[in-house]
Amino acid sequence: DAVGTQDVLDQPRAIDHRLGALAPKEDGRKLLADLVCADALVVLVTPIDESAPKGRMILPQVQAIRDTLDADAACIVVKETQLSALLTSLGRTPDLVVTDSQVFGLVSRIVPPEIPLTSFSILMARCKGFLETAVRGAARLKTLKDGDRVLISEGCTHHRQCNDIGTVKLPGWLTRYTGAQLTFETSSGTGFPEDLSGFAAIVHCGGCMLNHREIQYRMRTATDQSIPFTNYGTVIALVTGTLERSLCIFPEIHKML
Repeated sequence: DAVGTQDVLDQPRAIDHRLGALAPKEDGRKLLADLVCADALVVLVTPIDESAPKGRMILPQVQAIRDTLDADAACIVVKETQLSALLTSLGRTPDLVVTDSQVFGLVSRIVPPEIPLTSFSILMARCKGFLETAVRGAARLKTLKDGDRVLISEGCTHHRQCNDIGTVKLPGWLTRYTGAQLTFETSSGTGFPEDLSGFAAIVHCGGCMLNHREIQYRMRTATDQSIPFTNYGTVIALVTGTLERSLCIFPEIHKML
């Protein structure tokens, strides 16, 4: 009958509802919404170069835009080449500037010191719950020596560009920073090794494509084996001398420096 048929149709909905109730709830971590108040102005600096994906923004940039709107704040997205002119033309001082790590050095020279400045990677590490670990891990990179193996790991798979950050830029920066002849290995997607005992350090991406549980697992896999674990943005800020400024908005972590 009609009533019985409706009961059958409602069963999948009831099952979905119960399964949804059992699913882990979000832990409330924000990318930047808790750092700005309503009506604040956030400037997002997003380079468009050979490493930028064609026709779209990368996920942390999109998340930053959404998080700003969720905070009832406003944001302006600009390339690093337009930043100086933008700051001059604005009728107010931005409450926060967030930049791609690869141009942090340039942006830090343009943005006055009284304006809070950080990077998408620093914010992502905090959102994923491993910023403190990343800072401690980066501090230990100076101890790397000739022959040490460094794992550069990415949470997603993508077509690598000719000047790829994971396989070209980071190895170059770390070699110059440490002055050591290092051996670099890479992993991507789900290929994160369980046994890290042969590595002297792990440099991970921001983890935007990984959930909180997965990035925490990778972090603990390294720290349980006493291996420094850090991320791209923290390393870039370290080697460019901008780490201290990028952490000023997080006083408790800034004190670690």
